[in-house]
Amino acid sequence: MFKTSIAIISILILISTIYSATIITLDYFDGNNAKPVEPRGDLGMRGFHEPSPEIRKSELELEKKIIQKDIKKQISKIDSMIENIENNNYESLKKELELQRIDLENDQELDIQRIELEILRMSSEFMKD
Repeated sequence: MFKTSIAIISILILISTIYSATIITLDYFDGNNAKPVEPRGDLGMRGFHEPSPEIRKSELELEKKIIQKDIKKQISKIDSMIENIENNNYESLKKELELQRIDLENDQELDIQRIELEILRMSSEFMKD
């Protein structure tokens, strides 16, 4: 009795699986062209769209500024450390702290530009849809 009930349940699950696969296949493919239907939801191919050339150019310019800023920051820290070692005074420490403050201000400006670019990208994606 137990074996027959398991066999009947297995057959019912198999039949329901085949039925649902058939329904999904018929809904997914167009009857005329047999092409897959384009996804219409937020989970579609939105992430794979190439950004406009203006946005890409702005991103590259921003990346260039970030790289240049990081290099300048590292060089200035090394210079201030060398200066501190050579002079052994507190003025160089003050200068180093001032440079760190300027770097933080520049980081803030670049973060604002990065956010503005992200907003521009998002608005252009919504306009495409």
